[in-house]
This record gives sequence, structure tokens and C-alpha cells, in this order.
Amino acid sequence: MGYRSEVVLYVGPEVMPQFMVTMAKCQAARAMCFAEADERIKDYRDVKGSFLFKWTYLKWYDSFPDVQAIEDFMDWCEGEEISADDPDDPEKKAHASEFFKFVRMGEDSDDNVERGDAFWGEICINRSIEF
Repeated sequence: MGYRSEVVLYVGPEVMPQFMVTMAKCQAARAMCFAEADERIKDYRDVKGSFLFKWTYLKWYDSFPDVQAIEDFMDWCEGEEISADDPDDPEKKAHASEFFKFVRMGEDSDDNVERGDAFWGEICINRSIEF
């Protein structure tokens, strides 16, 4: 069986080239994102060239090559500055972490991970008890 998580990954067009490098290097990650995701939304929130992936019952283990590839992509984003595409200031840089969002909600109520700054507050965990 194993421990399962609900996972959402948003990738903006600004970091899509690096994401596609990740996909090219790891067939398992490519399959996880483009064949096995429970939901895949192209141009999420009308952001052209973006993707949002959602998995509802996923084993997110660092030892899996697909998971490690995505973790490596997120590490890259958190350590890089990229062009901000500002026509008024072509030299302006932005942190790549502003263009992705990762949220993992584990089975245990205190096992949650959030990385990246895109759609801050809009892609988040909301646990509730309903009756």
C-alpha cells in the first residue's frame, strides 16, 4: 500500500524551459506528469504556456526517480534568477521560485509541504471536517 499524498504542481511559462529539460532527462517524471496525473490543466488561470498537475493518491517518495527529478527542478527554481521580461528594464531579474508552486498534503494532518511563490494563497491546503 504505502503512504499516499495529494499533490499539486504549477509550472509557469517562465520556468517551462527548465521543466521540459527535466522531463527530457527523466522518462518516469514525464510519464508521471503527462500520462498519470489525475488532472492536467494547460494555461492554468489563463497564463499561456503554463501547466497545473494534480495527483490525488500519489506515493511521493524521494527515492523514486520521478519524484527526485521534480524535486531537482524545484531546487533549481529556488536557486536561480531569470529574466523578468520587463520591457522597461530588460536587465531586470526575478527569482525563478516566483513561477512555480508545489503543495503536498500527506495522510497525516501535520505532513504538509509548500514550495514556490506562484499563486501564493490561491493554491493552498484547506483541511476541514464536514458532517
